[in-house]
Amino acid sequence: RVTSDTALKFLQSLKYSYTKQELLESELAVLNTLHFHINVSTPLAYVELLLEVLGYNGCLLPAKPLHQLCVQLLDFCYLTRETIYDTLLKIAIENSTPSKLQIAKFLTVKEDFMLLAVGVISAGVFILSPRHWEQVVEHLNCITGITPQSILEFSYAVVRHIVGRSTP
Repeated sequence: RVTSDTALKFLQSLKYSYTKQELLESELAVLNTLHFHINVSTPLAYVELLLEVLGYNGCLLPAKPLHQLCVQLLDFCYLTRETIYDTLLKIAIENSTPSKLQIAKFLTVKEDFMLLAVGVISAGVFILSPRHWEQVVEHLNCITGITPQSILEFSYAVVRHIVGRSTP
C-alpha cells in the first residue's frame, strides 16, 4: 500500500525536495483534472452493478441481505481463492491433474471479475432464495453472456468449499 508518507520518502530518496504539502497539492491537482472520477473496476463493483440490473429487470430478490451475503462471499472467495479456482480448473478439464499449458490458459479465468461476480451472486441466491436460483442464472446469462454452465460451475465451487466437502 502506498501512502503519501511512502511516496514522499521515495521522492526524497531520489533527491527530490518535495514537501508533504506539495505532494498532497499535486495529488489534488490530478484528482481535479479527473473531476474526481477514478474508475476502478473491482469484483464488488461488478456485483453491485449486476444486482442493480437484476432488480431493474424485475427479479424479486431480498436486495439488502443478498448484497451483504455477496460481500461476505467475495471475502470468502479471496480467502480461499486458490482452492476455489483449483476446483474450477479441475471441473473445466474434467481431470484432477492439469497440465502446465492448461494451468497457463486458465489464468484468464482467474482474472475475470465478471465471472467472479456472477458466481458470487448465483451462490448467494442459491443460499438465500433457492427457488429463484434458476431464474437468476438465466438473467445473469442474458446480462453478461456467461453461460449458465459456467455460472453453475463457479457457484458450485464456492458453495462446495463453504460446506467443506472435498468430493462432488
